[in-house]
Amino acid sequence: MRSSILAASLSLLSSSYAGQPLNYLFQGDFCSISEKCTYPNFTNSEPLPEPHQQQIIQEQPPQQEKPEPEPENKYHPWTEEPQCITDKETNEEFCVYTNANFASGRGISFFTSTKIAARVISLPAFTQPELHKHVNNFTNPPWEVRNVADRGNGLFAIRTLHRGDEIVSDTPVGVYQSDAFFPDWPMGYKYLHKAFQQLPKATREIFVKMAAHNPGDPIMERVNTNAFAGEFEGAPHFLLYPETALMNHDCRPNAMYYHDPATLIHATFASRMIHPGEEITITYTNILEPRAQRQEALTQTWGFECKCSLCTAEPSEVRKSDNRIRRIQELQGFLADWSPDSIGTPNMARELLKLYEEEGVHAALGTGHMFAALAYNADGDMKGAKKHARLAIEAGMVNSGVKDGDREEMESLLSDPRHHWSYNIR
Repeated sequence: MRSSILAASLSLLSSSYAGQPLNYLFQGDFCSISEKCTYPNFTNSEPLPEPHQQQIIQEQPPQQEKPEPEPENKYHPWTEEPQCITDKETNEEFCVYTNANFASGRGISFFTSTKIAARVISLPAFTQPELHKHVNNFTNPPWEVRNVADRGNGLFAIRTLHRGDEIVSDTPVGVYQSDAFFPDWPMGYKYLHKAFQQLPKATREIFVKMAAHNPGDPIMERVNTNAFAGEFEGAPHFLLYPETALMNHDCRPNAMYYHDPATLIHATFASRMIHPGEEITITYTNILEPRAQRQEALTQTWGFECKCSLCTAEPSEVRKSDNRIRRIQELQGFLADWSPDSIGTPNMARELLKLYEEEGVHAALGTGHMFAALAYNADGDMKGAKKHARLAIEAGMVNSGVKDGDREEMESLLSDPRHHWSYNIR
């Protein structure tokens, strides 16, 4: 239990990208192997494909007979017959699966293996449609879209947002297994286009409004520019959340997001107070790395140099920040170590919380208080442990957006610190 809890927490800040539990990250460009990634000769000026329109004429049944019931959809829950392609090198089959009714008619298309599709239909995302009742609601959002010089579109707050306030909660319009693109590329991304074409018209319109940073296939380049990449159902996938993709990067973002692979809901929350007119930002990289490493990652993956206030600060301030980050990494390692030789202390936890504040890593407060609660309890200080467990619970909603394992762990400690596994362990 202790190892899984701390591993999940550290994934927030070091082993994963901040704000992206479950190891999901923004994908800057799918292709990096030139011989496999030459795009067909499409340009963004070409019209995007629209579904083939068919005129369907239904004969009226005789008046004296009752109309026969419509045949049951044998492809359920898919609203179209799956279309498949086989990778000749691996002999693996990938298919396009579309449910145009998903999430109250927003729709979703998968381009994935048959094995994964068989598992997907058992996820709560499909078995409990009521989970999506309150997502994808953009009738009165707390933000508006504005164009930002040299950065494209961005989201800007139009009213005050407080820590923990929800900013965006959406479901993906596309989920694509990365290996499926290789057999599809020689065909001009025929199956990827089919995944797009089978979406509802309103969703296709949302899709085409997304930016495409590079020339090439108009559908593939929108996936390249806007999708999250990570493991889904045990295989690398790209997940496309159009509204979330509108948020730009900052090394000290004011918002944080969480992806639930069971419900396919992606939720973004304010990690501190955001004022009207302020741009809402997230991070595309690990925020707890020194400036040079952050810039290298952003340049290699996204092709841009970050010009946020932290990256453009005076060299002396950048050095101070880098030193604080190195110390944060060191403290996190000490506090996450539960071996017999562990040297983690409550003093280290307090120092860590102070450094989080100084660095402006607002979303990490829940994790910091969890470290503190465990450190105090390991030292036998139940009063201090309960104080920080309570603070961790209050702050933790920004880390996950749901009642996750860390929160349950803190609730267990708060209710009975003496019988918690961490009591007097150090």
